[in-house]
Amino acid sequence: MQLTLITITCGAGTMFDGGSARLIDTLWAAARAEDGVEHISVRAVARRMDIGVFSVKMDQMTARTLASKLVERALAMSPQLKEWSVAATEPGMVGS
Repeated sequence: MQLTLITITCGAGTMFDGGSARLIDTLWAAARAEDGVEHISVRAVARRMDIGVFSVKMDQMTARTLASKLVERALAMSPQLKEWSVAATEPGMVGS
C-alpha cells in the first residue's frame, strides 16, 4: 500500500462548508476504479486541508500521480473548492 500526502490551500476569506467529511465524500465521488484508492483521510486546518490517499499496491510514482489527478478532479467538480489549489504533494510512509 502506498500513502500520498497532498495539501490543498485557499486564500483568505475562502470557506469550504462541511469540513473533512464533506471533502472525503467529494474525493470518493471523483475517484475512479483505476485510481486504486483504498482509503482517504483528511485533516482540516484554517485555510488548509491535508489529504492522505492510501492506494493499493503500486509503485510510489504511480500512486502519487493517480492521487494528484484524483484531487485535481475533486477540486474541479466542486464549486465550493474552486478557490482551492494543490500546495504540496509528497509520499507518505506506511508501516508493513
